[in-house]
Amino acid sequence: MAFDCLACGACCAYSESWPVFIGDGDAAGIPDELIDIEHGRMLCHGNRCSALLGDIGGRAHCGVYVNRPLVCREFQSGSEDCIMVRRSFGLPAAQ
Repeated sequence: MAFDCLACGACCAYSESWPVFIGDGDAAGIPDELIDIEHGRMLCHGNRCSALLGDIGGRAHCGVYVNRPLVCREFQSGSEDCIMVRRSFGLPAAQ
């Protein structure tokens, strides 16, 4: 099952410790002001990634999509993790 990530954004606002950078160069191309250098991850405001633009469950998108971290590239729309995150925001688990 696939979801329209541009109508969700929940995975980008689920945890203050995610997304974490994996390996050298994973933060390449991401502006310094969006990086939590001390913890090696994206800077978050609460649980929301600083690169997330728009409204969760409405229109949302990543401000650094082309350079997003590997963990974001590997996150699968419709996966068990996706469904869990959607439910935590009260979004439908089926589309």
